[in-house]
Amino acid sequence: MIPVLKSEFRKLLTVRATYGTIIASLLLVMLFAGFGDGYLSSSALNTPGVLAGESAQALFIIGLVLAIAGLLLVGNEYRYNTIMYTLTSSNRRIKDLVAKVVAVSVFAVLTSLFMTFFSPLCTIVGAHLHGHHIAPQTFDYWGVIWRCVFCGWGYAMYALILATILRSQIGALVTFLLFPLIGENILGILLKHNMKYLPFNAVGDVVMPTKLGNDTTSIHSLLIVLVYVAVGWLISAILFVRRDAN
Repeated sequence: MIPVLKSEFRKLLTVRATYGTIIASLLLVMLFAGFGDGYLSSSALNTPGVLAGESAQALFIIGLVLAIAGLLLVGNEYRYNTIMYTLTSSNRRIKDLVAKVVAVSVFAVLTSLFMTFFSPLCTIVGAHLHGHHIAPQTFDYWGVIWRCVFCGWGYAMYALILATILRSQIGALVTFLLFPLIGENILGILLKHNMKYLPFNAVGDVVMPTKLGNDTTSIHSLLIVLVYVAVGWLISAILFVRRDAN
């Protein structure tokens, strides 16, 4: 199992898309949190929870970008037909799938944790450069951290599940980007207040700043996400083991 894990981490760290998504995320955070909310804004900085909100908003948006790295980890193998090398590198296919989950999970947790503090830092720097004053802040470190990290991990798992099931880099990428923006909004018209049970909306309910401090709503949404991830990985595991098996 260790050699398979090392192989997946090596793939993740040598794919240009991994660093591309990190750089893109950093630039977006600096633009929106640093320049938009810090440098340009002034009235919003008087809110005691503005920095906690910056962390949540960053992961709500940037989490989608970071998750693409995990999607491309699998998508590239199918696109360039190198998946058979992965499937024959161990005696059991399920080991390869578990290794991918572990590698992407570690990446998602570490990058999400970094963005949780990088976003409010950009806001502080932006406000300082323009001479704005930030009101005394209430920052529930544990509450903000677990919500933001879970958000990043949830997006990453959704992306990886789509790539594993669809086996198409373009198809998985388009579905991952368009479904939360268009698909869930259309379904929301039909479901109305039950929209909270949709996968990406549930992730948002865990992390969005309006939900910070509402443990009941956050835990309920967390359980919904875990159910989607569990069912998704069950389907993925069955297909991953059986497809193209000789």
